Amino acid sequence: MVRVSELLTNRRMRIALLICGVLAVVGSLIAWRMGFSFASIQQGWKEVERFLSQYPWLMFVALVILPGLPVPTSALLLTAGVIWSDRPWMACGVGLLALSLNFCWTYWLAAKPARGLVEKLIAASAIKIPDLPREDHVKLILVLRLTPGIPLFFQNYLLGFLRAPFLLYLPISILCSGVVGCGIILSGAGLADGRLLPALTGVSMIVLGLILIQLLRRWLAKRKLVVEGEVRD
Repeated sequence: MVRVSELLTNRRMRIALLICGVLAVVGSLIAWRMGFSFASIQQGWKEVERFLSQYPWLMFVALVILPGLPVPTSALLLTAGVIWSDRPWMACGVGLLALSLNFCWTYWLAAKPARGLVEKLIAASAIKIPDLPREDHVKLILVLRLTPGIPLFFQNYLLGFLRAPFLLYLPISILCSGVVGCGIILSGAGLADGRLLPALTGVSMIVLGLILIQLLRRWLAKRKLVVEGEVRD
């Protein structure tokens, strides 16, 4: 509660909340003036669901490509659960495979072409892209993957640009995203068919994933305090 009150009394946070509120109101008014309603959104969603059910391979392609853009990954995973609701565990496997491919292409795009272009642009200057110390590789990956609010595509590009070791990057990324991702897919499958077991399993996996994330964050914080204490001594 103390942290919440501190955030609410922070001037920048209040300005950010005010801006978000104004944008939400303006967006709602624009949508209302354009004729959008809950019924029209629901009808549009049904048409999208019907189309993707006829061409499920497009759902796989979307899961591979769209998380590399400013598109909410959780919404895509929920949609995948709805589309493949008749085979929820297969949907989890396909979703993890698609996310793994997304992790790969976004990493190499940032590590090779993007970084090469930046290095050419700053070649004539004294600026150099720092190399990460070997002991910081795992820590950087975990910090980015476990910090809430950082978009997935930004995490992938930044880790690729900084050239975190790929053989560490990929398995850690899959482990950090896998449990919650499968939980979202199973929740979507259960909600789509009205089945209680997949929905409860999905919610349980989401909760378990969030608990594991919190435990890892606390472990990183304790390790940081220990390291700082050793340095001071």
